[in-house]
Amino acid sequence: MRSRMLALGAGLLLATAGCVPKPKQAYSTDQIKQLESLEELMRVQAEAADPLFARIGQPAYTDAEYARLEQLGQKLAATSEAMASRFSQNRPPSFSTYAKRLGEQAGELLGAAQAKDAAKASTTLTGMRETCKTCHKEHR
Repeated sequence: MRSRMLALGAGLLLATAGCVPKPKQAYSTDQIKQLESLEELMRVQAEAADPLFARIGQPAYTDAEYARLEQLGQKLAATSEAMASRFSQNRPPSFSTYAKRLGEQAGELLGAAQAKDAAKASTTLTGMRETCKTCHKEHR
């Protein structure tokens, strides 16, 4: 009984702590492009994107949120470039396709954030989340 309670508690702790560990450090765009670990690259993406995915569907964003959306667009442009150029070798072609699609979406998000277009930002975030999900389903 006690071991079952401990296992349940540990499971709840993991569920509330998030599935992906934080990156080892805060990386600049140039550092992101040079990362040697795909796992670390995914951690960078998750840390940047997951909080904003939670804001999908908002009818409006604050100036601070638009700034975060711009930063996300820039960060995902860098991570998707690294995925396509450095990590797609020895993987099925669809891996590179997903990486390139995420890069296109990063550009769309950057434009939507700069234009302060909440509807476009939300639609783009939805597409990005779907790109991530389908890539993970196929390649994890």
